[in-house]
Amino acid sequence: MFKKIKKMISGGDTLKTNNPVPIEEYVDIPVRGYEGSNVIKIKVCDLEDFKDATDIAVLTEAGYLVIANTINLERDLDDDYAKVLASLKEKVGKVGGKIVRLCESKVMAVPSNTIIEKVVRDDASKK
Repeated sequence: MFKKIKKMISGGDTLKTNNPVPIEEYVDIPVRGYEGSNVIKIKVCDLEDFKDATDIAVLTEAGYLVIANTINLERDLDDDYAKVLASLKEKVGKVGGKIVRLCESKVMAVPSNTIIEKVVRDDASKK
């Protein structure tokens, strides 16, 4: 990278390339291990059928937080997909986990060692 900067300053080269330049060329990032620390592992996947529900339950049992892309639950939910969601809730519940809806098209499955709490705001009119 320093050679490119030197050429650019002298007028012989530019930083424009046809291919993306890996970050390692710009910055020397020290790599350190995370053994012994409490690292939260998150997996992102799609929830389309019963196989995906089983895979999500297995990942949750292994300790992963799983964010699953779903159909638009507000608009496109039908009986078949409701059965997939019920299956997912049952399988994750068997291992002590929970399912929470994040938005119209995402749900999150969490393992048994995770606590989900809803933030309750004080109503300004009560004060």
